[in-house]
Amino acid sequence: MLKPCIFLLSGLLFLSCSNKSGNTGISYHSVIQNIPITDTLKAVKSQEAERTVTNAVITRIVDMHQFPIEIHEELTNENQKLVLHLRNIRRTKISGRIIPESGQDNIRFNNIELNQRSIDGPFGKDFEYELNKVGDYSIVIQKSLMASGSQIGKFRIILK
Repeated sequence: MLKPCIFLLSGLLFLSCSNKSGNTGISYHSVIQNIPITDTLKAVKSQEAERTVTNAVITRIVDMHQFPIEIHEELTNENQKLVLHLRNIRRTKISGRIIPESGQDNIRFNNIELNQRSIDGPFGKDFEYELNKVGDYSIVIQKSLMASGSQIGKFRIILK
């Protein structure tokens, strides 16, 4: 009884997988044209509610579940810095880019802090970093003391 069932099932499988006409009704071009395209960076809004300013420090809380994310920010004096506190850390590689609106060149990813104990950096306007420890990470963005020019102005930060 078992052998005829196996023979019958394999025959049905063969017939269902073979396509004698060669036409599936769906072409490659129709599949590609029907895929909706969304810009994931613009779909995520900046976190205005998570922004605080204390003296010369602008602080933002960034949830890594929202990556990729684009943050719009502005530094209004030469002594300010922006600190991005990362939440929901998972072991992953993170990358970031600073895009100045007015072309100011003296702003960079200064360092990455882990649990307020160890610091890695400095970086430039672009960075990649392996988050290989569980804990609280902070990314500090501010003026480069090794370069000339102003940091004052609006800019965007893209984190992936």
